[in-house]
Amino acid sequence: MIKVTFIHHSAFMVELQEHVLLFDYTQGEIPAYDRNKDLYVFASHAHGDHYSPSILQLDAKAVILGFEMEQKNDNMYCLLPHTSKTLHDIKIHTFFSTDEGVAFLIECEGKRIYHAGDLHDWHWPGDTLQEENWMKQHYEEEMRYLAPFHPHIAFVVLDPRLQMYAEEGMNTFFSMVQAKAVFPMHLWGDFRFAKQYQKQHQRTNLYLYEHDGTTFLLD
Repeated sequence: MIKVTFIHHSAFMVELQEHVLLFDYTQGEIPAYDRNKDLYVFASHAHGDHYSPSILQLDAKAVILGFEMEQKNDNMYCLLPHTSKTLHDIKIHTFFSTDEGVAFLIECEGKRIYHAGDLHDWHWPGDTLQEENWMKQHYEEEMRYLAPFHPHIAFVVLDPRLQMYAEEGMNTFFSMVQAKAVFPMHLWGDFRFAKQYQKQHQRTNLYLYEHDGTTFLLD
C-alpha cells in the first residue's frame, strides 16, 4: 500500500513500505509518517513555490536538489538534467525542465514515481510562434524520455493561468506516457479546474483533491 498526501500547490508526500519521498515542499503541514522509514526530500528548482530553505532542517537521509547551492550538507545532492544517480537503495533520474531546474523520476521499492516540477508545455497567450514551437518540441522530447518508465505515480502540471492553453501539457502527457495514477498540481488553489478537466476528458486515473492535506491510498 502506498500513501500519497497532497500538501500544498506542488508539494506531495509519498510513503512506501520503507521509504518516504517529499517533493517540492514550501508550506503547509508535513504529514506524520513512520520515523523508522528513510526520508528523501526533493526540490525541483529554487522558485519560491517549489522550494523552501526549511527542507534543509528536516531529518532526511538525503536532500536532492535540481539546482546548485554554494553551501552543501553531507546529505545534499545537486543534480543536473538528464542525470541518473543511485542513492542507497533508490535510483533517481532527472529531466530537462522547460522552465527551471529538473523533473524527477524515482525508482524505489519496485515503484516509479514522477514529479514534474515546472516541466510543462508553458504555452501562454501572446507567445510567438517560435516560442510555442520551442516549448512544444522540448516538452515532447522529455515525455519521450519519460514514456519507457511507465510511472506508477505521476505528479503533472495543470495550470489554469494558461487560459485556453491550460490543458495542452496534461493532454500531451496522457497521449505519450502511460501512468497508473496521475495527480494534477500547480493549480494555484483552483481545484474546480481539475474537476472540470476530469469531467471533460474522463480520465479515470486522474486523482483529484479539494483541499490541502488530502490523502490517497494506492495499491
